[in-house]
Amino acid sequence: MRTSRFLFAFGAFAVAGWTQPSAGVSGPVTGFVFDRAAGAVRPMLGIPGAAYLGSGVATGLGAAAVAPDGSTALAVQLAGKLVIYTGLRNASAKASSLTGGIAAADHFAWAADGSAAAVYSSATRQGQVLTGMATSPVAGPPIDLSGLPGQVTALAFDGKRLIAAVSGDSGGIFMVSGSSSAQRIAQTAGPSAVALAGSSLYFADSQSQEIWQVQSYATAPAAALFAKDSSINSPVGLQVSTDGQRILVANAGNRKLAVYDIATRSPVQSIDLAFTPTRLDRFGDESVFLLNTGGQGPVYVVRDGGAGKAAVFFVPAPQNGRPVKAPIHPA
Repeated sequence: MRTSRFLFAFGAFAVAGWTQPSAGVSGPVTGFVFDRAAGAVRPMLGIPGAAYLGSGVATGLGAAAVAPDGSTALAVQLAGKLVIYTGLRNASAKASSLTGGIAAADHFAWAADGSAAAVYSSATRQGQVLTGMATSPVAGPPIDLSGLPGQVTALAFDGKRLIAAVSGDSGGIFMVSGSSSAQRIAQTAGPSAVALAGSSLYFADSQSQEIWQVQSYATAPAAALFAKDSSINSPVGLQVSTDGQRILVANAGNRKLAVYDIATRSPVQSIDLAFTPTRLDRFGDESVFLLNTGGQGPVYVVRDGGAGKAAVFFVPAPQNGRPVKAPIHPA
């Protein structure tokens, strides 16, 4: 009871703080979410269990992806132009066009520290690496990926190499470094998610209903089956815990969040979900992950509290949340 009262009070405090006029984002913010239905980047105010989505701080967007630390966002305007929003958490928040950015990007991936990112456009079949994200963003030359043997379904980026999951009979996990041609490091027909952890890469296959690990993916890739059990059913999201000890898998087919111990490759937790997850993305707080895109209903997040301690929370997403500031637009 005391915990509930504390969370309620904390949530009320968070809401109160966010109703004050501000030149930038302030107060307790877990992270920022792209609300596809609203075409806006919205802050998650408060903490899981006592939070809601505030009004959009960036609007008129067709797609967007927020950096892991919640300070920067990549976005695509409805016309297809790539823009960047920096300083989301402070009074210096601003938007600017990204010179040389490829058009119509629809896949985004961030380096773990948020200093660089990669994008991919299904329309043009081009990829691109972006550096200096927090200070002076620079777009590298477009990378021709038209030779990939199928549809790109997921993207990852380790700060040096762009990694694309490609579906199809000749599909797999492909690594692109610099101007070299794409190298397939694992064969799979239905990859749906990719996660990186140190020298290992993990991917989910929604066709075979399996999770795989590729050890030494950047130097001497060796793929091995990680998990195949009844909990894996149309996986749509995959993440490694911050301490590198667990893998979290969001499954759309059976509406379950499955958690595995990496050392033993055994399940340690399974959570039944009252909704169908569509993603599993880290944002803001390093232990919190998004499970869906919201839309007309609430956003759901999971907080990883350790082995057997993951918990799922819903975050109300009112369409007319109290404004925290005027939306920012590209210069």
